[in-house]
Amino acid sequence: MNNQMTVKNSSGNVAVAGEKWLNDQEIEFVKKQFFPPNTTDNMEVQYCLEVAKQFNLNPITKQIYFVPRKTQDENNVWHEKIEPLVGRDGFLAIAHRTGAFGGIETISVLKEVPTLDKGQWKMKKDLVGICKVWRTDSEKPFVVEVAYSEYVQTKRNGEPTKFWMDKPDTMIKKVAESQALRKAFNISGLYSPEEVGVGIDDRGNVAIDVETVDASIDVKAENQKLVENEMVALTQLGLTCEFKDGFVKVVGKTYGKTEQLKTLGYTYHSSKQIWIKKLS
Repeated sequence: MNNQMTVKNSSGNVAVAGEKWLNDQEIEFVKKQFFPPNTTDNMEVQYCLEVAKQFNLNPITKQIYFVPRKTQDENNVWHEKIEPLVGRDGFLAIAHRTGAFGGIETISVLKEVPTLDKGQWKMKKDLVGICKVWRTDSEKPFVVEVAYSEYVQTKRNGEPTKFWMDKPDTMIKKVAESQALRKAFNISGLYSPEEVGVGIDDRGNVAIDVETVDASIDVKAENQKLVENEMVALTQLGLTCEFKDGFVKVVGKTYGKTEQLKTLGYTYHSSKQIWIKKLS
């Protein structure tokens, strides 16, 4: 009986999750050692482990990392969650397992790139990472170019963070490699640490620069600002609101204000006779 599972796409096989990934003992070890302390959301843990399993990536050998991040959803609400991030070795492992990996070449150059400056497009010199990935079943390489100015992570004062300040060439090359490997092997849903403001130190460990913009966000404070904005809008209608578990509930007499509330994005739940809006 063949217990292998192959994840396929239009460009060929992407990854093979074979009989051996991690045994139960190793999984428990990963849960204790490779997730942030005091992790309480079991769904996030299970999701990260499932992603690693589907792509047959081993967190113990640092092919994949589970990193706490602060992200903003479509409603501008900030959330703290754990995300699976894949290093260069992880993407290469996926590529090699397809049997179609033909090689990779990465360089960086200074070149003129189009930049929007005060509403006008101008050509400006930038550090550009260029990566070529070959497949054995394709004549031409898959090529990706990424500019430093598009991916550099900055502090609140606008200066580059430590990793991007100290190793700009290395960082932009890693971004280019991750994107080129994803493009060549049609890998979706996986991102590298360098693309989201996280660095990998010389020992292969994840290092989150506490001065990056997203790492310095006070989630509760930012969400409170959103609630306050809702309060201002509702006050103009003679109403107020309550915030709980990611939902804003309208408080007050809403008769005759249906259209205004719908315009503000609220939905009426007839079973509970309340107007609510999901912020998270």
